[in-house]
Order: sequence, then C-alpha cells, then structure tokens
Amino acid sequence: MKGGVSEILIAVVLAAILTFVLADLAGGLGTFPNERWAAAIAMVCLAVWIGPGLLRRYTGDASAALKAVALWLAIFCGLALLYVYGKDFLISLGVNVP
Repeated sequence: MKGGVSEILIAVVLAAILTFVLADLAGGLGTFPNERWAAAIAMVCLAVWIGPGLLRRYTGDASAALKAVALWLAIFCGLALLYVYGKDFLISLGVNVP
C-alpha cells in the first residue's frame, strides 16, 4: 500500500484534466466558463504537487504546521486586502494612479 496515495493523486489529476477536456468540448458546463475550469484544475494540480511534501515535512510537529498555515493565511489575506483596497488607499495618499 506504499504507492496508494500517489496513485490516487495521479487519478485525481487525470480526472481533472478529463473534466476540463469535456467542458471544453461542451463549450463550458453551465455558467462555469472554460477559464474557471482551467484555474480550478491548475489549483488541484498545485495542491497535488505541494501537498504530499508539506504533509511529510510536518509529520509529528503539529504546532509548526499550524504556524506555517497561519503564516500563509496571513500572507494570502494581506495580498487579498491589497488587491481590493490598494488602489483606493494609494489615491487617498495622493498618489496618481491610472
């Protein structure tokens, strides 16, 4: 059962690619356009690529894993806030933003 997880992850990636191909042939599934399917599949592939290494690194050290997750969430939230409010904040400072 040593290769079980990697085989499941490969199956998930192949299923995501198959879903994208079928959605592309159908012109999109419902109101979910092809660009969003591509983005979703790219995120799944990144998770499959990064996930096992992350889990292996923090095996037996839950506090370090929680610290890393909290740090990445803080970075993500900071970037999201900068994206949403950054232009308005620069304009309020008097910066000429096109």
